Amino acid sequence: MRKSRVCVFLLAMTMLASCSSEKQKKDRRDADDMFGKISALISDYTLKVSEAKDSASWAEACSEFEEKLDKVNFSYPPDTDILLTEGQNDTIQSLLQEYVNARDIRIRDILHPKIENDTISDSLGVDVNVPETSPQPKVSQAGASHNHDN
Repeated sequence: MRKSRVCVFLLAMTMLASCSSEKQKKDRRDADDMFGKISALISDYTLKVSEAKDSASWAEACSEFEEKLDKVNFSYPPDTDILLTEGQNDTIQSLLQEYVNARDIRIRDILHPKIENDTISDSLGVDVNVPETSPQPKVSQAGASHNHDN
């Protein structure tokens, strides 16, 4: 009887270990899958915000990115992000930094467009680097001779 209890106990422990191992493998697959989706999403939207034509399309791309990132995060079991490796976390952080830089540069360019000097001077036919001088008032000869008489 005692041997049968030990056998049952060992069998139960073996089954629990294999179940735990399967769960760990599934959790690892989920984390890897989450990493792949997040990385692709960040890369896609880094390109999308940097190519925005105006502030409305830029804002739409930023909102879409946040919504899709939330959907990806909430499509996995809780704490799946904790299972990401250090390398995966570093990669996501680096990609997010690239996204933020591209986003900020693009909105700055949209709000404050750069106009090259050559395009202004070519279209106006004026050298914009040379300041215009106002004409000097000319003294008439009659006024000048009048002053000499007094």
